[in-house]
Amino acid sequence: MTGLFDEILDILKAARVNIEQRLELLKYRSLIFVSKLAANLITNIIMSICILLAFLFGTVTLGFFFSDLLNSYPAGFGSLTMLYLIIAIGVFSKRISFIERMLINISIRKLLHKYLDDERKK
Repeated sequence: MTGLFDEILDILKAARVNIEQRLELLKYRSLIFVSKLAANLITNIIMSICILLAFLFGTVTLGFFFSDLLNSYPAGFGSLTMLYLIIAIGVFSKRISFIERMLINISIRKLLHKYLDDERKK
């Protein structure tokens, strides 16, 4: 009887150790996942800021170019504003059907690709 009781206690101890190790593994995996997600987010924010700055400086340059072509600063920057207004109206009319789906798919694909690459390496 004592041998059976000792076996049950050994099994329970092994199960407890196994559960503790699995919880610790889950904690480390979630920490790694959150760290990679944060690094990805910070990288994307920095890239977005750089792209935004390049776009803004390019816009100013294009405005001066149009101004030089039209020999008038108000006409050059006004024509550029009209061009951007036309683009904005086009994007606004197509945003739900095409652009939002495309952006959602790109972000999901990027996150899953990084996560699946890490899983394949293990």
